[in-house]
This record gives sequence, structure tokens and C-alpha cells, in this order.
Amino acid sequence: MKKIAINLHPQDKESLKLVAAFIKISHAKGFNVVIPDYALLHDDFADYIANHEDYINADAAIAIGGDGTFIRTARMFAAGSVPILGVNRGRLGFLTEFLPQEALDFFNELASNTYTVSQRKMLKANIIRNQHQFAAIDFLNDAVITKGSFSRPIRIRLELNNEFVNCYAGDGLIIATATGSTAYSLSAGGPIVLPDDESVFVVNPVCPHTLAIRPMVVPDSMVLSARVVTSIENLLLTIDGQEAIALQDTDVIHFSRSVHVIQVINHPSRRYFDVLRQKLGWGANNEVE
Repeated sequence: MKKIAINLHPQDKESLKLVAAFIKISHAKGFNVVIPDYALLHDDFADYIANHEDYINADAAIAIGGDGTFIRTARMFAAGSVPILGVNRGRLGFLTEFLPQEALDFFNELASNTYTVSQRKMLKANIIRNQHQFAAIDFLNDAVITKGSFSRPIRIRLELNNEFVNCYAGDGLIIATATGSTAYSLSAGGPIVLPDDESVFVVNPVCPHTLAIRPMVVPDSMVLSARVVTSIENLLLTIDGQEAIALQDTDVIHFSRSVHVIQVINHPSRRYFDVLRQKLGWGANNEVE
């Protein structure tokens, strides 16, 4: 390992001491450190700012913040399968498993490559406009088709491998990976899919107008096609809660498995169900030893 990339929330000035600590320990190990230009929060780090091409050409990445920062980091390093260590300075922290001091204590394992990783598959949203590809975007958590400020429902026609499934009427549609099943989809009544089974994704209607409509778990070997059949303005496709694309009423979005896989560095002792119990409050009143 020669180069470590550090990413942080550009407004989180409280994380600068932690960044400085990582830089100090990295130098002690003989590693170079790079920081993206949008995260320059203090002149002391000016020497570590790198352009995008240099930044993503790292051997490992450290994401300091919440799950949003981790997802932003993952999307930047997806093509290179760079292992990412998530340091939690947010709220939930499903992906940022390490507390700040734990991450510093773990640095020897990071430096010597004696850690384990979990592989998290991504999905791809391929937007077809006027029979041509308009955009193709990979996502780690979810993609959401939603309306603007109008209160009336929208209808979304769904097909799986070109076979008609249904027309959903409601406020929108969530397409969530197994990783993203504990995010917006869970809040909308969707199932939790264990990250060990990354061969499926969740199709979850938002506030459907028919009680019989329920979320579906779909093999990622299939292609889901979605088209809004209601004539309405301000349609959006939101990617990982970080990127919004204005849709036209003739657009078709194909959701399929991405070629990219995210390498998440595992906490040495904290497991997935530990995170669920802590973050979701499972068993808070009836702990079983």
C-alpha cells in the first residue's frame, strides 16, 4: 500500500482533527495521503489536495462522516474496487462501522492488508430517452422515481425481462439494493435484505393506492423496466439521495446489475446484526444474553 485517500463531508469542520491524525499515522507508515479538492476545509491540508484522477488512484480509502459520505466515496472508487473504511461521524452509520478511535487503532491492519472486506454489489439505472441512451448511472443504495410538488398520484408501468408486471399508482417507486434495503426502502415498509445475499434487489412502491401492492424482491439477473405513464411535470429520478435527474414522461428506465462491486472493510468485532440491534433499537426492552 502506497497511497490512502481520505474523504469527508465538506462542512464537517469537527472532523479535521481526525483527518490530521490519519495523516500523521499515514506518514509514520510511509504512505502518501490525498484529499479531494472540495474537502479543503483548512489551509493546513492544501498540500494533500489532489485532482480527481490522482485522487481515485489510491490503494485504500477512508470515508469520514455518515452513510451519505460513505456512499459518495464508494461511487468515486467503484471502478477501481478500492477497499473503503467507513468512520462514523453521522447518525445511523450502517456503512460507517468504525468509531473514530476504533479506526485509528485499526490502522495497522489497514496498512498491512490484514483486514477482511464485504462485497456490496451496485445496480445501474439506464435512462432511455427517444429510443437512445440518455444516461447510465451506478448506485449503491437506491434509485427513486418520484413526483414534484403535485399531490396527485403517478402511475408507473413495470416490466421484468420485457414481461408486463403491473402499473403502480402512488407517490413513486424505490429500487433498492440489498445494501440500501435498510435506508429509504425500510422507512417505506420494505424488507431488510442481508448484505450477504447481494444477488437480489427490492422494488418498493411509495404510498401505493392499493393495499394489495407490496414490495417485491427480484433477482439481479433480471432487468426491471419502469416508465411513468401519467402526464405530469417535475418527475425526478434520485440516485443514492445525492443526484437528481429530471425525467420526461416518455423516458424508460432500465434497472440492472452493475459491473462494479464495492469493497467495504469489515469491523473486526462488530457484525451486521449488532448494527441492526444498535441502530434500529431491536430488543431494547427485552435483551437476551
